[in-house]
Amino acid sequence: MNLPAPLRLAVERASRNVSLRRRLPARFGGAMLRVSPGAALCYYRRLQGPRWDELYDFAEHCVRPNAAVWDVGASMGVFGFAAAHAAGPGGRVLAVEADSWAAQYLKQSAATPRPGAAPVQVLSAAVSDRVGLQTFAIPERGRAGSHLAQSPGAGSPLLGGTRESHPVVTLTLDWLAENCFPPAVLKLDVEGAELAALQGGRHMLATHHPALLVEVYERNADALTALLHGHGYALFDLSGGWAHRTPVARAVYNTLALPR
Repeated sequence: MNLPAPLRLAVERASRNVSLRRRLPARFGGAMLRVSPGAALCYYRRLQGPRWDELYDFAEHCVRPNAAVWDVGASMGVFGFAAAHAAGPGGRVLAVEADSWAAQYLKQSAATPRPGAAPVQVLSAAVSDRVGLQTFAIPERGRAGSHLAQSPGAGSPLLGGTRESHPVVTLTLDWLAENCFPPAVLKLDVEGAELAALQGGRHMLATHHPALLVEVYERNADALTALLHGHGYALFDLSGGWAHRTPVARAVYNTLALPR
């Protein structure tokens, strides 16, 4: 929404507890999701258009029937529920979301009948390089920017500072693979904690080689590139969707990582 800054901030504050129903595109069964523009104002619009191309194309091209899928940093669950349709009733999806507020929306969507789709389990926890407790920061603006406060350089001035913070349980990807189920496909969007998250998933990467879509902050790009190359992944820029994907030598903001 292109609004003057003061008006946009007022709309964001007024939207914090607004609840809406939105449908996924027909290619994902038109599943009904419960969402809130308190996460991001884009949820006032339909869940279609260029903003969603990377998530939808990743689900369509990388999630096979009966696949096991993780949506880590699930927010309102757009990718997770699209992947559930692609995986079909024989698949399974784990939606991991550290913000308990957003997790409630995920649970409402998961409880809505979705014939022909995989079940979606919701886990309210953060992912990092160790099991423990960390501080989770909720920004003044959209809650989709919520982040682990201990992540180096976490948060952005564009988020307007921290509205509140509280302790959150952190798990590792290796712990999840051992105690839940290992993924064939993994989307990771954790607002700057992506390097720590993948460092906590080295065994999972080496053993299960899932297809990855990772939102990568610039400060993490070099170390994350080395980690993924070290586990035998080829990297692509997925910006603009599957048809426009291009090989890259270094991780970018929308990094598609496929096992060689």
